[in-house]
Amino acid sequence: MRLSAEEIRALREALDGLPIERAFLFGSRTDDARRGGDIDVLLYSRAPSFPLAHEASSRFARALEAKLDVLVVDPDSPTEEQQAFLRTLQLVPLDDVLRVRAAA
Repeated sequence: MRLSAEEIRALREALDGLPIERAFLFGSRTDDARRGGDIDVLLYSRAPSFPLAHEASSRFARALEAKLDVLVVDPDSPTEEQQAFLRTLQLVPLDDVLRVRAAA
């Protein structure tokens, strides 16, 4: 997983206090052999997806002046399209990473 300490701090700030059940990293940042790439996160939440994604990405941009791509999925009712897309992803849980890095 390719996230700097500064990016992890910004993710903590972006996601802190939001109604999120689980958070995952996906995309190129899950592959240590790749370079560059934006940060893509999947958030499982029952909250309305657009306001939640907007709040998380706005907070991240304020903390780091960088872009965060956010996908929000309701854990109780993912659409067929979301389910198909999720099956293609390599997901790295962020829950423990954010807590461990925060405590360090």
